Amino acid sequence: MRLHPVVSLALTGLVALATGARAESWNSVTVSWTAPGDDGMTGVASAFDLRYSTSPITAASFGSATRWTSTPAPAAPGTTQSVTVTGLLPSTTYYFAIETADEVPNWSSISNVVSRTTSPMPDAVRPAPLTVAVTSVTDSSASLGWTAVGDDSLNGTVSSYDIRYSTSPITATSWSGATQVTGEPLPAAPGTPQSCTVRGLSREVTYFFAARAVDDAGNLSALSNVPSVTTLDSMPPGPITNLSVGFVWLGWHSSLAIRPRSAEARGR
Repeated sequence: MRLHPVVSLALTGLVALATGARAESWNSVTVSWTAPGDDGMTGVASAFDLRYSTSPITAASFGSATRWTSTPAPAAPGTTQSVTVTGLLPSTTYYFAIETADEVPNWSSISNVVSRTTSPMPDAVRPAPLTVAVTSVTDSSASLGWTAVGDDSLNGTVSSYDIRYSTSPITATSWSGATQVTGEPLPAAPGTPQSCTVRGLSREVTYFFAARAVDDAGNLSALSNVPSVTTLDSMPPGPITNLSVGFVWLGWHSSLAIRPRSAEARGR
């Protein structure tokens, strides 16, 4: 009598990567199992049939579940094998089951059924960019003002601000080298006026400022505008300490001649 191979399926976890640098598991699931033999645990089986569905899989519904066509060929009995099922929907529970066949082919009964819920779709929407203005300046500080933006473009509240300054114009390339401000205010609801004072600046120096908003997924907004201002000169001139009084000699020669009065003038 020919023995029918039976495979036991086990889940190893989610391994999908989203675009960008953050690992997410929103559209794929990796399943693993131990390869059975052709006859029980003897010989090598000929094929696997892995199926998945958003409904629990039974022996009766196995044939109507979606077949994963990239399942690997069977390995030697006792070998751990796995495959990643991709193209799944986020935040969705999937059920997985597998059957195996020998060369006849005799198909095994359905394996155990495992399930896994994919993660939510990763947030890839950046906050809207900030528009920053310098509202006042002293010899050692500059006050900045802006209007709060949304988490996803214009919706929701962002998680934090990253405000920086430099004595050189700030660009996306030079952003990381600019000095980060400490004590930025917590973000408010979109449309709310907000402000921050940058302290510890040097007098009579031109500073450039830029800011970015950060959402809860770590997405950075595009770089804001880059306003600049020159801190004031509050240092008065030093006092004069060597003031003194002097004198000047004046002299002259008179060229005025005295003329005698006329007879007519004398008779009066």
